[in-house]
Amino acid sequence: MKSYSKVLSSTEHYGETKEFLRKPTLRSSGIFPVIKNENFTSRILFMGYWLIKRNIPEVSIIITLRSDDGKILLRKIQTINSSKAFSVDLDILLHEINITTNFLGSLELEFNTTRDMVFPFPALVLEYFNSDFSSCVHTTERIYNDFEDFNENEQFRVPESGFDIYCNNDLDCFVSFVNGPLQNPDGIIDYVVTNSKSEKLSGSFHLDIINPYETKFIKLGNYIPKLRDFLKNNSGSISLSHNFEGFYPRLLVGNIQTSLPSVSFTHSYYDCTSCISESDFWSKLSDDFYDSSIHIPLFLQKNFFTDLIVYPNFSPSDFNLTIEFYDDLGNIIHKLDNFIVIKSEDSKLIKIQFKKIINDLNLNSNEISSAHIITNFSTSKIPSRIKFGLNVGTEDLKSKLPCNICFNTMLGDPKFDSKPYSFRWAPVFINNSVISIINSSPKKNYLQHATSTLTFYRKEDSTTISKEIKLKPFGEFRLKLDDNLKNFLKEDGWVTIKTDNPYIQGFYFVLHPSGAVAGDHFF
Repeated sequence: MKSYSKVLSSTEHYGETKEFLRKPTLRSSGIFPVIKNENFTSRILFMGYWLIKRNIPEVSIIITLRSDDGKILLRKIQTINSSKAFSVDLDILLHEINITTNFLGSLELEFNTTRDMVFPFPALVLEYFNSDFSSCVHTTERIYNDFEDFNENEQFRVPESGFDIYCNNDLDCFVSFVNGPLQNPDGIIDYVVTNSKSEKLSGSFHLDIINPYETKFIKLGNYIPKLRDFLKNNSGSISLSHNFEGFYPRLLVGNIQTSLPSVSFTHSYYDCTSCISESDFWSKLSDDFYDSSIHIPLFLQKNFFTDLIVYPNFSPSDFNLTIEFYDDLGNIIHKLDNFIVIKSEDSKLIKIQFKKIINDLNLNSNEISSAHIITNFSTSKIPSRIKFGLNVGTEDLKSKLPCNICFNTMLGDPKFDSKPYSFRWAPVFINNSVISIINSSPKKNYLQHATSTLTFYRKEDSTTISKEIKLKPFGEFRLKLDDNLKNFLKEDGWVTIKTDNPYIQGFYFVLHPSGAVAGDHFF
């Protein structure tokens, strides 16, 4: 894990002092476990955002398909000189090499330029899907660029955590990853499971030899004794320590439903409960800002529910959450001051169920569009990494798995307030897509309106269409594809959102008739 201050400087975060000796990023990559079976298949989606965001005229891409034991099956080279939408489809690659059976392996995408890309992680989306479900997550793992990259990111070793697990007759949880270029003589995972009552179950298991670039797909119920009994038919969370080396260990994690059948996944995140150094905290800079905040869309009508998951993975600290409910025009409907107190020493797994809260308050769910989540820490030392889970799901339909989006709160940074604009982007799925765009800030008296230009990109060519939206402070705009947009895109594409203030936030979702929900936050 790289220190937070190092992340800010190395990624040229607005308002931060630039590193004089910073090494430019000329290679950006991601590597993903991919699957094709009788129930679903896989693909990777991206757009040529480098041309827009970095003014890089051309990017080369190397696509490598490997078998589950790490052998190279196919390698392709492509040049990106357009900002249009792209996809790398596992089915097409397997067809090229005459594989017609079930497949487990990996796809690595390496992007190379002669200009600084800044981020070593490219903005890619992994999707598992069939006609009844899909699940999406941004880039998970990557292979380090060089020894300097390795040293920076291996500076602190912490467990991986921050996601939901289920284990019962119909649901099974998994962890998947692709090993790096180094053979692991015996992969070891130590785990601590937290159930819905915040009880703990700990242990370890071995994976034996893991070959270079080998793909592992681990169903945790096969390795953790009595996991099903311990979870008691409810969701829980897990923290995983490991001895993996040679790759950035952001693991693909999630759950499988047998009866639909379907998958819901996300990525793991740092378990910071042992992170107590000065660099693990952020000093409050101004009383004009909350310690941190995040604004999330709420899906509450009909069968839908929205939950906020607070995992026991923070650096040692005590804080409370204040929740503000808004309509889509930015009018506040209700405020819950100091709604819940969270103490890291309690190590509790907390699920905040918005539908239940709103029903208990006798509020009209049809009026409520979003919630502003505000953190208030007991001291001026604030954990620099504050991650929650956003679950949107359905009840009484075929799907039993909500999406499980890992997302970060925005720290109250007055330097960021002077940034003149924001640029975000997200995939647009041709069927059942909902995109939530929110104008919100950790500034206490936030009054800034936002004018955004939405530009849509398709796979067919570099033609685009645009539309403008205006948002009041704390207002939300939900984009659903009309016939005009569908006719333009023809298939899945992308949207960019350029705004005249720095505080646009957003999420994208795919709401399937089966009740399955895919989703993630904006890039």
